[in-house]
Amino acid sequence: MRNSNSGIAGLYGLLANIFATEVSPELLAQLRSADFRELFTELKIDLGEDFYSGDAAEIVDQLAVEFAGLFLGPGHFISPHESVHHVRDDGDYGTLWGADTVAVKKFIEATGLSYKPEFGGMPDHIAVELEFIQKLEERYAQAVDDGEMELADNLMKIKKRFFTEHLLAWAPEFLTKVAERATLPFYREMAVLLQLLLEQENRIITESTEECAPV
Repeated sequence: MRNSNSGIAGLYGLLANIFATEVSPELLAQLRSADFRELFTELKIDLGEDFYSGDAAEIVDQLAVEFAGLFLGPGHFISPHESVHHVRDDGDYGTLWGADTVAVKKFIEATGLSYKPEFGGMPDHIAVELEFIQKLEERYAQAVDDGEMELADNLMKIKKRFFTEHLLAWAPEFLTKVAERATLPFYREMAVLLQLLLEQENRIITESTEECAPV
């Protein structure tokens, strides 16, 4: 799945967009393009024939209803925030604006990145965490292109730490719930795609840790 850092950054950015808000007509058109259909086929992501051939306006409406039901409510929905799902030893989890919300905000800002002035969401939203990884991948690719290998190495260390302390500690459970509850193929398959991506990242982190372990 990992063809290049610029490509993987784009994939994280796409998934961040998908989990951030309802699919727009413009994004739907992009996702139904031949290039994306080929990509999804290669990744064994099956969105169904109706996704590609159905009426675009109807699909946008259906996905908006699904998005609201999954992530917004009313009723029993799946909060897309780390502080709700990340089980902590100190017991500070299960609610919004928990300890992990603050921890994620501090982590991201410590790297020199900042939230957009108009950002009104919570720092530990799944889309925010994915966008953060996207930015790290972009900065890493640029550092490699510029021959700044020490910077590139530091960026990868930051990424691995964020995965270990945050994304991998809660996103797999969250994505499993999304895949189980989704009624349309789209959000189920996007959850599966992100799950596969995180599993790959976890393998890379595990292998690199084993290589660095003392004999």
